[in-house]
Amino acid sequence: MNMTELKSMARIGCVAGILALLPACGGGGGGDQPVDKSKYTGATARASINTGNAVAFTTDAYAAGSIGSSANVIGVVVENDSSPGGKLTTIPEIAATAQGALAQLFTRGGQTPSLTGVAASSTVYGAVGGTAAVTMTVNESTGNFTGTMTFSKYQNVSDGPTITGTVTMTGIYNPSTGRYDSITMDCAPLSATTAKGTATIYGSFAFSVDAAATSETLKMSCTVSVNSSPNYWVKDWTYTYTAGTLTITGVYYHPSYGYVEVTTPTPLKVSSISGVPTSGVFQAAGAHCSKARLTFSSTGSAVTATGGDGQDWQLCKE
Repeated sequence: MNMTELKSMARIGCVAGILALLPACGGGGGGDQPVDKSKYTGATARASINTGNAVAFTTDAYAAGSIGSSANVIGVVVENDSSPGGKLTTIPEIAATAQGALAQLFTRGGQTPSLTGVAASSTVYGAVGGTAAVTMTVNESTGNFTGTMTFSKYQNVSDGPTITGTVTMTGIYNPSTGRYDSITMDCAPLSATTAKGTATIYGSFAFSVDAAATSETLKMSCTVSVNSSPNYWVKDWTYTYTAGTLTITGVYYHPSYGYVEVTTPTPLKVSSISGVPTSGVFQAAGAHCSKARLTFSSTGSAVTATGGDGQDWQLCKE
């Protein structure tokens, strides 16, 4: 076995928490979401994972371009929630902040009837500060809607991101529940600021819940630059939460190293949809059978890497 433990983390923010804002309703979801590939100008070959970059492809990739990482060493240092200067903020958390503003509009008392017409507009106020101005058109027969949401320093929780920018939206609104069944948001760009800095995001997010309301899904493809760093590319990521477990699949491009394929070969176990994983494995697979793993336990998490002998986790086929 050629495995090297790189680091342990007492706590790490769980991307499952961002799904807590999803509405409890049935309906379909979006497919793979496009991203403007011209925004990514970094390495495009499949990356070879080693002990020097394994953290970049596990903790950083798991956080999906965390603002919690220092701007100049993203991919090298990941700080946990108790670190001075702010907590990890993930791209999915930013997406959920935007999604939650629309959910607030749909569920706000006395406002629902105005949305079941030809057009509607309103302003949503963040619980901490800022605004989100919404303009949309709803098809009364199908429930399909299109529109825009313009954020101005919108912040809904004190330790959450402050977002600014405009997203375009498409989705299906259910007047019987006053909620939506699915929604896709495109941002070009959306900025999100925390105590750690500012992320600039180009791309798309799609939220949905299955018809039985037993499985929740977030799909996203986007590029992100943190404090004017080179763009990272989160390509065709899918988060699925079902019955206390979270699975993740997708491709992660690091501008210096190239891309890896990410999966959860052992689903992440959480006590609630917003809980920190107590078990499970997040894995990145690179070139020449090289891999890195972020393994969770009840006491924290650890990063391990294999140099590509293919014997540690699965049969090498390359």
